[in-house]
Amino acid sequence: MMKTEIAPLHSKLLHTLRLLLRPPTMADSEAVFAWSSDPEVTRYLRYQTHNSITHTRKIVKSWITQAKDPYFFFWIIEEISTEQAVGSIGIQVVSFNDNHGEVGYCFNRSVWNKGYCTEALKEILRFGFEEARFNRIQASHSTNNPASGRVMEKAGMMREGGPMKDFYKSLQSGYQDTYLYGITKAAWRLLH
Repeated sequence: MMKTEIAPLHSKLLHTLRLLLRPPTMADSEAVFAWSSDPEVTRYLRYQTHNSITHTRKIVKSWITQAKDPYFFFWIIEEISTEQAVGSIGIQVVSFNDNHGEVGYCFNRSVWNKGYCTEALKEILRFGFEEARFNRIQASHSTNNPASGRVMEKAGMMREGGPMKDFYKSLQSGYQDTYLYGITKAAWRLLH
């Protein structure tokens, strides 16, 4: 019998000082396409660069459909000052039995180096531990993208190692090695 402490919630509105994290809508398709079609943004991500708005609309529609699942935690990140969607972030359940999740995020290049990713990740970790009741949350990044690792460290996560040739990116770049970062609820509480 599966034992889980993960709370069956729906992604709700979350706020930080500069950001609103909210469920996706179809109106977000253009903004999502703006960052998902940028090869510099998707360079080290697990998914391929979007080549059409039609493809992006299908992805956004799937997020909206998945949002009916009380264990699907996903948000569009909106810059409060401009009311523009500038990124996305979510927690995927890795193991219900172990109360274990994994975070993934992506931001429009126009807002890189503003600290938004760290700000959003800190709020997602708070939500994940305090509200969704995960015991452990992890994230990974391509070893070719050290900026993502710095975000994870600033949010309190620790590098634990990482698998070699973890995911296939493209014919040109081949398989990517990754670094794995993690934090437990107990470690997170010590920071707060």
